[in-house]
Amino acid sequence: MGYLRQVKYLLDTHVVEWAQHDVARLSLKVRNLLAEIHPGDLAISDVTLSELARLVRSGAIRSSQPPAAWLAAAVLGFEILPVSPAIALRAAYLDWDHRDSCDRHIVATAAEHRLPLISIDGKMHDLTGIRGLKVIW
Repeated sequence: MGYLRQVKYLLDTHVVEWAQHDVARLSLKVRNLLAEIHPGDLAISDVTLSELARLVRSGAIRSSQPPAAWLAAAVLGFEILPVSPAIALRAAYLDWDHRDSCDRHIVATAAEHRLPLISIDGKMHDLTGIRGLKVIW
């Protein structure tokens, strides 16, 4: 697939949530990076939408807005990268002892698009360098 024109980074689900509600949980490096971005620099995997919706539904994310309005606002400005056959296969065949299908999908999306992944997840950091994956925190 290759690089998208403007997109420079893929965000893990928790980064989207923390950027909305708890910026202090982001590393200084990530806060500085997010402060310097331009419109169109950031993307999320389509599975992040499902994860965020589940967090709203479960009450882990609280908002005074209706869930649909909150979700739409939370991802405003992000490029949403859809699953493709290549991403699905990469996720399924990823040589990684990790069963979380959402994490596998996010890693596969970053790898397929050759985008650095912004995540605190140590399991994802362990994959840095495998098939060109770069994980930032």
